[in-house]
Amino acid sequence: MILLDGKALAEKKINALKLKIEDCKLKINLDIILVGNDPSSIKYVELKQKKAAEVGIGGQLFRFPTNTSVDDLQILFNSLNQNSNTTGFFIQLPIPGLSNPSTLLKQILSKKDADGLNPDSGINPAVVNGIISLLKNYQISFDQKNVVIINDSDLIGQPLKKIFSQFTSNIVLLNRQNLDLTSYTLKADILISATGVKNLVTADMVKDGVVAIDVGGGDIDFANVSRKSAYITPTFGGVGPLTVASLLENTYTLATRK
Repeated sequence: MILLDGKALAEKKINALKLKIEDCKLKINLDIILVGNDPSSIKYVELKQKKAAEVGIGGQLFRFPTNTSVDDLQILFNSLNQNSNTTGFFIQLPIPGLSNPSTLLKQILSKKDADGLNPDSGINPAVVNGIISLLKNYQISFDQKNVVIINDSDLIGQPLKKIFSQFTSNIVLLNRQNLDLTSYTLKADILISATGVKNLVTADMVKDGVVAIDVGGGDIDFANVSRKSAYITPTFGGVGPLTVASLLENTYTLATRK
């Protein structure tokens, strides 16, 4: 079993990006919107701010209470879309009380969509770039592999499918309606789970030699699935750090786009 170390790769990306930003001599600002007081979201936003500062990216944090209306968020989105000092912005997900934020997210202009939250903007979501860069770093082939993704959202499952479809037609997206996950996951050469459901994927659900990617921070029963895996991400330190690095790379791309 080989552990997919996203933290080490993310640090390489961060260091390289810092040099690029120093060379380009542009003032780059990434604004962040945080709704509510979820400890995990607060911690993740703090990490993003810290890494942004490390590479020379500034920006503001806009905090809102849990009961903030969509109208208030739309007003801020419109303001940031037009603000020349804002290179890019994103809202930390999930948004409390908003189970389907797609209408709101589609209001982010492509030229400001640092996190790829608007599926129509043409920007790859940072989490998707993180997953793909991790797999490529370990030279894991996608050619004609059976890829199973437990997430069919516009932010993860759909853009991943688009990328993998360049290499294989054997791609399955699963969601809450798929009650028998095992019949699909047992066939997976590459299994990606992004649900936030703790220990959703257990050892009896995967075949020997699987490449197992945990995006949900605990989706995969690491202790037992790792015994059957060729490659596996740690519960923490796999995709997460690369998502942050990819977010900052996206921001740099927005700043330097012609």
